[in-house]
Amino acid sequence: MPNSKKPDMRFNDSGYNDSTAYEALKNVQRQERKKLIYELKELAKSRGYKIISTIELKAMDGDEDEI
Repeated sequence: MPNSKKPDMRFNDSGYNDSTAYEALKNVQRQERKKLIYELKELAKSRGYKIISTIELKAMDGDEDEI
């Protein structure tokens, strides 16, 4: 059975702390979430709706059956 634990992004493949890469990955993920939220707001607007509360996102991590 493969290890299902998500790797810690703060460390490189050698196990050393790599704060530069970690911050870069965090920024990419943040931008992806912002883009997705923008797209959701635009979709709602195009259908005559307005999102009026916080949108909370959680990565599915391969659990695509959970909705």
